[in-house]
Amino acid sequence: MKEEFAVRCSLFTVPRSRERILYEIKQTVNSRFLMKNRLSSLLLATLIASPCALAQLVTTPQASPAAKTIQTIGITEVSVSYSRPAAKEREIWGALVPYGLHDLQWAGATHAPWRAGANENTVISFQHDAKVQGQPIKAGSYGFHLIIEESGEATAIFSSNYQSWGSYFYDPAEDVLRVSAQLEDAPFEERLKYEFSDLSKTGATLALHWENKRIPLSIEVDTDAIVVQNLKNEMRNDTGFLYQNVMAAANYLYENDLDLELALEWVDVSISRPYVGRRVKENLELKANILDKLERADEAKAVRDEIEAL
Repeated sequence: MKEEFAVRCSLFTVPRSRERILYEIKQTVNSRFLMKNRLSSLLLATLIASPCALAQLVTTPQASPAAKTIQTIGITEVSVSYSRPAAKEREIWGALVPYGLHDLQWAGATHAPWRAGANENTVISFQHDAKVQGQPIKAGSYGFHLIIEESGEATAIFSSNYQSWGSYFYDPAEDVLRVSAQLEDAPFEERLKYEFSDLSKTGATLALHWENKRIPLSIEVDTDAIVVQNLKNEMRNDTGFLYQNVMAAANYLYENDLDLELALEWVDVSISRPYVGRRVKENLELKANILDKLERADEAKAVRDEIEAL
């Protein structure tokens, strides 16, 4: 009688002969070996047939490296995310960057503007509502494209589609804003870049600069209106729990001649609101100054008399 071996399973035990067990072990090993080889062959064939698949496995420097330029105008952040191609002794304007709309010969892009950079969309973002070349644009992010003309004129396009690859999927139906601009002569710049200049409280110039040309765009924001709305929001959260913050908000309105009645309300909060207010010389003097601007001289004098008595 042949010796029996018990093979333990999850729920019960099955008696099997030694020869049967050895046969099953051999079959399992062979099966796993064949499967491993088939998977290896399939992976190798996929990589050979698709260079892109292989490229996605590694990270190497890009020919046109990614960059981001950020500028705060007032309290509004404006940023440009883009890639920086190099001139490499090539002719740029009218050659590498064709004049007018051009056929990219892919994905149906037969009348495409220039992507204003390289690789993915160039993306311009505005933290608050703004104006570009005097035209209004809402807060948000936009795909940025350019149409360059041989005359030196340019059309800057802001598209609601900012997550595509270059201009290959550009659709004029997604345009949010088009404005006119002009190419200017500029010192040689090997790599394309975006730069801000002429910075003020309410505006700046954003320019694309590459090779011997630059394309400037004026950007404006209504800083005072933005700040006032922001201060109103801050006075309703924990920022408004410190009298120094409330006084600073009132002082901004006072110094910029903005809503002086609200400035007076806020300075009174900094003086007398329970658990917040502090009656100190600084906020009392500010209150007197606000009353002067409101032409309430008698009240201003009474506050200054109070300061003398402190």
